[in-house]
Formats: sequence, C-alpha cells, structure tokens
Amino acid sequence: MNKTKTYFTILIAAVAVAAAGYVMNIGQIKSFVSLCLSYAGNNILATSAAVCTFIFLGSKNYWFVLLGCAVVAALLLQFMTGGHGAGITAALARVTTFLSIAFLMNLIKLVINK
Repeated sequence: MNKTKTYFTILIAAVAVAAAGYVMNIGQIKSFVSLCLSYAGNNILATSAAVCTFIFLGSKNYWFVLLGCAVVAALLLQFMTGGHGAGITAALARVTTFLSIAFLMNLIKLVINK
C-alpha cells in the first residue's frame, strides 16, 4: 500500500472516531478531543513537535523517536505549566497532540512531494 494512502487511512479513521464520539455523545471522547484541540493551540507544544519532526526525519525508528520526544515534552509541560500532579489524561492528551501535529506535518510533506 502506498505511504500516502496509509496516512490518509489513519487520518480518516481518527476523524471517524472523533466524529462518532460527538454524534453518539460519548463524553470521554468529546472531552479528550477538546483537550487535544486546546493543547494544539499551545505554541510550545506545537513548536517542539515541528522541530522534532524535522530533526529526526531521516532516523531509522522515526515514530518511536517521536513518541519518546512526545512523552518528554508532555511531562516537561505537565510539570512546568500544569503543576506536579495534573493527571494521566492531560499527559496522554499532550502526547496525542504532539504526535498528531507530527503526523499532519508528514502527511503535508508527502502530499507536496507527490
């Protein structure tokens, strides 16, 4: 399967899950998506995701390296801005937002390079 098609398939699946959560009024999905969207507006998180995306672009285990960067960035932001015990949901939302930004940047790169 083509890399671009794989990325679009993942994007469609993620949007479908989020849309189903809103349509079926599932509170956990709605709150997690809204938390991720609020973190996407955080300049520090978005900038660090963009920098890590381009720095580690040619690495062998690209997504594992980005996952490590996302966890480190989420924990640093958690302790710097959210206090010392904000919770696992906030940290997971930050990691998800970081990886989503990296994913979208890679998708745009693939589309432009086609």
